Amino acid sequence: MSSKSIRDLERPRTSAGSETTAPDEGADVEDGPDRTNASALAVERAAEIMFLLAEWGDGSVSELSEATGSTGSAVHRILTALRRKDLVSQDVDSQRYALSWAVLGLARALSARSDLRTLAYEHMVKIRDVSEETVTLNVRSGLERVCIEQVESFHEVRWVAEIGRVVPLHSGVTGKVLLAYATPKEITAYLGSLDTGRRSGPDIPESSTLARELDQVRQRGYALAVRDRIRGISAISAPIREPGGMVGAALTLAGPAERCTHEQLKSWVPHLTKATQEISELLGRSRWQVPGNDA
Repeated sequence: MSSKSIRDLERPRTSAGSETTAPDEGADVEDGPDRTNASALAVERAAEIMFLLAEWGDGSVSELSEATGSTGSAVHRILTALRRKDLVSQDVDSQRYALSWAVLGLARALSARSDLRTLAYEHMVKIRDVSEETVTLNVRSGLERVCIEQVESFHEVRWVAEIGRVVPLHSGVTGKVLLAYATPKEITAYLGSLDTGRRSGPDIPESSTLARELDQVRQRGYALAVRDRIRGISAISAPIREPGGMVGAALTLAGPAERCTHEQLKSWVPHLTKATQEISELLGRSRWQVPGNDA
């Protein structure tokens, strides 16, 4: 069940001790496919329960079992496990469950990204207005990158990113910027994985070729490509540095190659790199800001 379908459920009002007759997904089974399926189902139910508690504020075992289609014993075991991880708490008097404050720890990374979107947006608009092309904000996620924000060009013919789409780091100027500023160990491991990947993907570059491109990115401080990852689209990308100097995000400007020639892209590089430097400075101040007396 997706989080959307969970939110669509009406909160049940059941008497204490009522249970559904759904299979007990928390029951012990022998090793094998059945055990794997039961474990996966238990994880899914745990996520559903947390979504429901987030929406309701609190809930009883019977209410949660009816909403998730699980038995009361299975829900109780899941809640017990979540309590051990400090993800839920139980009121001593009412015996009802609620999310624990420790859940805030899970949101820290996303909160940081939210700060990044807020800090970057105004700069993205300025670059879009100067270039009249689409500007995107991208973050690294493991060995891939994801677009989390964009400001679209006003041209009828324009490039538009797909927010949330996952793309390998070797594909396009954005990924190469993020990979170029990864740790040496991460870069070496990534390059080493390409030779194996080339057997199943014709678009995967030679590791030696990509290594040279990454060196150029670090020397220039940005990446530029005419007719880059997508045919007919040209782009430039520059890194955004986190406090401490690590790079986990990048700004990218992209548009049709007919408008975005090599010379035109070069003319926009100062605007892009200035914006990424200013965002990096703002990001550093926002992360390390000391609260005032009234905070």
